[in-house]
Amino acid sequence: MDTKQKELNVTTIKDVLRQYLQEKGFRNTPERYTILEEIYNMEHHFNVDDLYLLMMQKKYHVSKATIYNTIEIFLDAGLIRKHQFGEKTLSTSSYEKSYFDKQHDHLVIYKTGSDKEIEEIIEFCDPRIQGIKDSIEQAFGVTIDTHSLYFYGHKKSDN
Repeated sequence: MDTKQKELNVTTIKDVLRQYLQEKGFRNTPERYTILEEIYNMEHHFNVDDLYLLMMQKKYHVSKATIYNTIEIFLDAGLIRKHQFGEKTLSTSSYEKSYFDKQHDHLVIYKTGSDKEIEEIIEFCDPRIQGIKDSIEQAFGVTIDTHSLYFYGHKKSDN
């Protein structure tokens, strides 16, 4: 994505946040916009500890409690998505930006010899999953708005 598109995206998500905060009667603080911009500059999943360390490295004065509270606002506003990949960290939830992202699923690959330490998370989109979703909607008479699909495994050894 080029720099100009990234700038447009950041402007858009800041407008979405501004409108959300106004509708909910929440304070419009500069910290919230700074945290949002840092998240949207990331290219990977993150947890609160990752985000807090990044903010500290960049000399932002923001507490971990502020980040936790802000994450909840972003979730409710539809700006980020929460995942439970099964990792063993202090903050066990992972997050990713979601406003411009299409629906996708995840393959969680654990490190060899571990069932909780993540080596890699691969995002994928398989059109067959859409067919399954359509079948479920038809069979149960529902409309599925969103879904989460996780596969967990290890890389095969070359033996």
